[in-house]
Amino acid sequence: MNKDHDVAHATESLQALRDIDFIKQIITRNEKKMDQSPPYLFIWGTFLMLGMIGMQFDNETWPMWYWPIAAVLSSVLSAVTGIRQSRNMPKKQGGTNGWMYGLPFLVMMVAGFFMMATGMVEAQYIPLFWFMLVGILYVAMGSLMGKGPVMIGIWFILLSAATRLFFLDYQFLVLGLLGGGSLVLAGVLLQRRRGRHE
Repeated sequence: MNKDHDVAHATESLQALRDIDFIKQIITRNEKKMDQSPPYLFIWGTFLMLGMIGMQFDNETWPMWYWPIAAVLSSVLSAVTGIRQSRNMPKKQGGTNGWMYGLPFLVMMVAGFFMMATGMVEAQYIPLFWFMLVGILYVAMGSLMGKGPVMIGIWFILLSAATRLFFLDYQFLVLGLLGGGSLVLAGVLLQRRRGRHE
């Protein structure tokens, strides 16, 4: 009886080690894809910077025209960038499909817009809400992509909390400069790191 139990335990332990090794391989493959992220960080960081800073000075008309137009333009630029990158990649590459990274953001946007439209989020806190959502999403994606997205996610969550507690009157300026600006800065740093390794 004990021998059967020991064999079963050894088999489970071996399978657990194989699973851990497989997860490590996925993380390694997806970390290599992070080198593809600087253009997206530039696009969406600039999107956030311009949108938030603009709202600090004009909270009436600016959001009505900027956010829809800039969201469509940024999405098109991201799609074109993704197509160009996929053409330059080898056909058979392991890990997650690059287009799958956009799916969580799409789901987040749909859920966020629903919550805004139904009044679940007060208008005053909408920017903080979006930064919290994006932060949570980045932390969740970090389990497959490594520590980079986790750090960005934690930064967005802490920035939202600090802005709510101390800088609510200047939330658009703070979130634009430190939130959107941090994405642009992360893109610059990743681009420089990639340049050193080439």
